[in-house]
Amino acid sequence: MAASEIVIHQMLAEIVASYHPFADYLGYQEAEDGFIIHYQGTNGQQYMVIDTQGNVLSDTTLGTTRTLGALAVGAAILDAMFGGSSR
Repeated sequence: MAASEIVIHQMLAEIVASYHPFADYLGYQEAEDGFIIHYQGTNGQQYMVIDTQGNVLSDTTLGTTRTLGALAVGAAILDAMFGGSSR
């Protein structure tokens, strides 16, 4: 597995953990305009759709999408993926 793929897996797993603390990250697939993140929740396998801006567009677990939090997480992902400012 390439280093970039490992980093993407880690960042997407953190998104799942922040939105669904009792779920297990299963993986992702690239979509035309973002990612589909798969996770194992209490109701079986679920997924979240995130666009290229980092916005959570859809989450099959109802009532868990937090728009403002999604923007912050999305911005952090994009910053890390595209070599944002170093600290």
